[in-house]
Amino acid sequence: MDRVCTLIALHRRIVGAPLVVAANRDEFHDRPAEGLAIRSAPGGPIIAPLDTRAGGTWLGLGPQGLFAAVTNVSAGTPDPQRRSRGHLVIQALAAASAREAAEAAEKLPMGMYNPFNLFLADRDDAFAITYEERPRRIAVGGSTVIVGNGAFDRPVPPKLAGLQEQVDDLGPESLLEGLERLCRSHEEFGPRGPLDALCVHTPAYGTRSSALLRIGDDGLEDSNSVFRFAEGAPCENPYEDHTALLRRLASPGPVAVGSIGEPS
Repeated sequence: MDRVCTLIALHRRIVGAPLVVAANRDEFHDRPAEGLAIRSAPGGPIIAPLDTRAGGTWLGLGPQGLFAAVTNVSAGTPDPQRRSRGHLVIQALAAASAREAAEAAEKLPMGMYNPFNLFLADRDDAFAITYEERPRRIAVGGSTVIVGNGAFDRPVPPKLAGLQEQVDDLGPESLLEGLERLCRSHEEFGPRGPLDALCVHTPAYGTRSSALLRIGDDGLEDSNSVFRFAEGAPCENPYEDHTALLRRLASPGPVAVGSIGEPS
């Protein structure tokens, strides 16, 4: 049940940075995971954390600059017989571009997965795929995108509406710092109490990690590209700088720490 529960993406909104992402992963505390690393996937090496229970991931980045992330769509009790949604990111990152990945996602068979949102972006395009028995694709390039646990093409819930206002108020000069503050925030944007905060804390469930990514005009090796990752709730744990992974992934023969995903 891998999921990023809140994802903020600014696609072609910032000069010199065609893609900026902030993402908090909310999960049960007893679900084991590993942090950000270069991993060997069926489609080639990627940067991704790892859900050690199901073998998938909730977000990742390929050497071509393609970013992918998945959120679960709340729709009752999930069917345990369906495929893990954490493998969707791995499959998507095997594509050459966001457009190619979105076209492949549109062809996913009905009933294979429990409902999800899949966000796909590179320097040129961005797409959101909502899957409820069948996939629906929406082009979101050139916009500010906020993805949660509701279907992307449904009315925006209070949590995301309140968050959108705060993102719109952030200036480009200190955008990453502003997104970091939001990811650490306990402000409740809706009626569900702590679950409507960006940084979630409940006894059994909460924000387990957080990622901040900026991709420059020239891709992973651009001096403006940055990747930071907090293992644990970002209000309690620092964002470690993993930008060196971007350079390594872009270089010939990046060294992977292990494998992720399953052969197709």
